[in-house]
Amino acid sequence: MRPDCRLVLVTAAAAAAAPRCLGLRTSAAVPGLSNPFIGRRSLTGSAALAVGAAVLPTQSSDAVVKVDPSQVKSTPGGVKYVVVKEGNCPAADPTGLAGSCSAEVGSLAIIDYTGFLPSGDVFDSTERKDGKPLAFKLGQNQVIKGIEEVVLQMKPGEEVQALIPAALAYGSKGVCNDNGECLIKPDTSLKYFIRLKRVAVVPG
Repeated sequence: MRPDCRLVLVTAAAAAAAPRCLGLRTSAAVPGLSNPFIGRRSLTGSAALAVGAAVLPTQSSDAVVKVDPSQVKSTPGGVKYVVVKEGNCPAADPTGLAGSCSAEVGSLAIIDYTGFLPSGDVFDSTERKDGKPLAFKLGQNQVIKGIEEVVLQMKPGEEVQALIPAALAYGSKGVCNDNGECLIKPDTSLKYFIRLKRVAVVPG
């Protein structure tokens, strides 16, 4: 089956609920890491991320929505994504002249996201308890390439489900320790729920 026919991800509501599930599984820890934190650039973008309890319980079948292949879009680099909620220009900038209507290289983007392994397990999310949105500057390699490509297609308030190929995620290295134990295995395509909360021009 073609990849765009297998873009089966969780709904926005399920993504928001996932980080609040009880019973975090610590079995997904990567033993042997000398530092329990790795740069979020390794997982998504900038700040640090705790590895030890990064994977959350798999979503139940009622949290999954099948995507109509005709609604699947592609970024220039090959990320498959579907818009599940349309975005709009802010009321204060309806024409986008102030730079807050669409994301561009050099803009500051603020997103919520949830990342899923092929198994359906959540490996990272801004929406876990006490989580905060992720802010990053587009075009600065502060997030994985696949996320940046999707955000560049979005408007504020828009929500998408995306299937990011390994080459635009963590490639042939994955996210592994020196012993070869991996949180994200090499050559793994990842599923993401992404919500663009805000975009702004960076002064200067």
